Amino acid sequence: MENKVLILRTKRCRKSDVVVRFLKENNIPHIIKYVEDDEEAQKLYKKYNLKASPGIIINGELLNPYNLVENCKVKNPEATKAEFLKLLKER
Repeated sequence: MENKVLILRTKRCRKSDVVVRFLKENNIPHIIKYVEDDEEAQKLYKKYNLKASPGIIINGELLNPYNLVENCKVKNPEATKAEFLKLLKER
């Protein structure tokens, strides 16, 4: 199975919108799960002890969205893309 970025998000999260748009624009495979509607997403939210949206998980590793997004923009698009692709290839 192809590795994908898992986004655990809430429906009104602007930071999630920025991350998802970035993933789409850069053709990075991802899955979106809404915490309000998805029981599995709720379990993962608890498992990773998430306190805010989005939760970004790649191969079981949690990425901090606050390291990626600032003022509703991806801080360093090229480095962020490289990091996502690197983590996807690790497993």
